[in-house]
Amino acid sequence: MIKDVYNRLPDIKKEIDKMSNRAVIAGILPSDDEHIQMIAVVNEYGCHIRAKNGPYLVIPGPKGTFYRLKEVDIPARSFLRSTFDAHNKEWQEVTTKGVKAIIDGKMTANQVIGRTGRLMRAEIKKSIRAKKSPANAPLTVAVKGKDDPLEDTGKLRSSIHYRTVKRGEF
Repeated sequence: MIKDVYNRLPDIKKEIDKMSNRAVIAGILPSDDEHIQMIAVVNEYGCHIRAKNGPYLVIPGPKGTFYRLKEVDIPARSFLRSTFDAHNKEWQEVTTKGVKAIIDGKMTANQVIGRTGRLMRAEIKKSIRAKKSPANAPLTVAVKGKDDPLEDTGKLRSSIHYRTVKRGEF
């Protein structure tokens, strides 16, 4: 057993070196749709929006109606930072177990990184589905037909991806 690992040291080192120079990022990635990026940021941090080009914001309502409001407050509904805080330790453990699998000759660096990225993506998507608070405003519920704060068309959730980048590039 020890001799097998010793004979594989150059391959093990090559795989570990691949991992040490890379990082996994997950979420709404920079090359994705800019509109969905804006939606993600507004929901992640919250936003106060005031009318700029006129006295009112024109907000579509149910059944083709429109509402004129001077301002709206969108509360923060973190789905990225909260998922990172809740699962970062787990992701580190998956990666650590992956390194052991590399040493045992059962996985490659790309497989370990892919497994971690897929797990990150899945947890963020689960967080979007599970987020129920703060609730939508009554007007938003009337327009959407439901009180599901981060779900409307499903585009936000389906826009969650992961990517491997060189460490320090992102």
